[in-house]
Amino acid sequence: MPEMTKDEIKNFLLQGTFTGKLGTINKNGTSHVVPIWYTLDEEENVIFNTGDKSVKAKNIARDNRVRLCVDDQVPLFSFVIIDGIAEIVSNEPTEVYKWAKLIAARYVGQEKSELYGRRNSAGGELLIKIKPIRVIGQKDIAGW
Repeated sequence: MPEMTKDEIKNFLLQGTFTGKLGTINKNGTSHVVPIWYTLDEEENVIFNTGDKSVKAKNIARDNRVRLCVDDQVPLFSFVIIDGIAEIVSNEPTEVYKWAKLIAARYVGQEKSELYGRRNSAGGELLIKIKPIRVIGQKDIAGW
């Protein structure tokens, strides 16, 4: 399987509306995996928001090791896996809104981004950053 370059990985992660499948570690050591909407910041950290009562937020607060998988389900199939350290960056509504609106524009379009941004930055919402430690990108895995 051909490996992706750093630029190919960045372009893949920002392509279309691929969701990330975020893995966190439950208190009992089992995995918790959920889909997330996300974007990248200027330093190529993964940025997403979530409620402070969510399982992923509680898991990150307790053990900040995470894995994110983003995959393309169209032949020839490609994927990126990021092992990283998650950090709760902010619970300040103005900062959360800024990013929630950017993320929403990607997934639901510019015309609905403000509505989703407001909803996803209300009280109790958190802004999370994943700093990549190890990144693997494979492309065209069904190719010959």
